[in-house]
Amino acid sequence: MADQHPHHAHVAAPAPPGHGVPPSPAWPWFTALAVGVVLAGLLAWRPWDQPGAGADPLPTVTATPDPAPGEPAAPETPDEPEVVLGAADVASLFLTDDELARAVPDAAGMSLAPADEAVWGLPTGSMVDPAACTTAVTVVEQEPEVFERRFASDDTVTVIQSVDLLADPSEARAAFDALVGVLGECPEYQQVNPGVDGGAWQAQPPTTDAGDVTTVVRQATLTAEGASSPEVEVTALVANALVTTTASGVDPDVPPADPAVLAQVAREAGERALADR
Repeated sequence: MADQHPHHAHVAAPAPPGHGVPPSPAWPWFTALAVGVVLAGLLAWRPWDQPGAGADPLPTVTATPDPAPGEPAAPETPDEPEVVLGAADVASLFLTDDELARAVPDAAGMSLAPADEAVWGLPTGSMVDPAACTTAVTVVEQEPEVFERRFASDDTVTVIQSVDLLADPSEARAAFDALVGVLGECPEYQQVNPGVDGGAWQAQPPTTDAGDVTTVVRQATLTAEGASSPEVEVTALVANALVTTTASGVDPDVPPADPAVLAQVAREAGERALADR
């Protein structure tokens, strides 16, 4: 049964609400053929413009000999295979206690605990208004192959971390790019739940940082159940996974985390997870 709260219900209780809800291979470059260089020289050199052109012979072009029979050709450098994470790798994508303390200082001493009842997607009958902003809540458009969530919470801060594991890195990259686009186009949106209070977000423009692990981070204010909560949220693209970390506080004027630091720790955690495979 889907969670009946907005995905960032960080103002309430430790049990997190339903949050709901791409690296390119390097290609070798080859040197230009010698014949192409010679041809360019011939086109640039016009014998009819030179003094005594009719009497001078054309320059001799010497072809580069082919390798002798039996001589081995230079081996091609194979493309480095893409890392594809599986269900067994999901646990390593969550922040360690040390990483959590660095990312969100107010969460020092806490540990992320499994949110066993959390499921991907919006609650039954729930919707995001406008609908074009739905992935700002659900992260990905379609249910991922694996979805897991963990959280840590006390009276001052709540941290929710979710992993959406997709089929392969190209699918994850496409989903990440789509998310970045939606976040840029949705400064305001709300989640409408039948019979219960939803949540409304006012968000600042997102900031991306590309690398082995690419991130998008933004700050927002969530208003739910008559209270406002500041949020900092980062989504990291780690191979074929999207890892979203949301920190929310209780003081509307005090961000619960430094966006640059949260994004940096998210990248480092993703790189650690890849290195551990």
